Amino acid sequence: MKGPRRLDSALDAVLDALGVAQAVERHAVFREWEERLGAEIARAAHPHRVDGDTLIVRVATSAWLNELSLRQGELLKRLNAGRTRSSIRRLVFRLDPDAKG
Repeated sequence: MKGPRRLDSALDAVLDALGVAQAVERHAVFREWEERLGAEIARAAHPHRVDGDTLIVRVATSAWLNELSLRQGELLKRLNAGRTRSSIRRLVFRLDPDAKG
């Protein structure tokens, strides 16, 4: 039997063994969205779903859709900063049918 391990390294090992570590890291974007992109963007857009290495983002207005599309490279860098296993490679922006703006 091995000695004690840090919980984060033990969890990493379990996620790797299950083959889900990359997906878990990609889905972290949901909880990190505002922190990484800022409150202004978070009010106008939110992550909807991850499809492979693509993040589908719902956007409140067509003006914001255009703005975020033009800034995709910058946004990807901010979303992927510090990731070790996997990254979002593409953002797809769609108007949010439920938005009130």
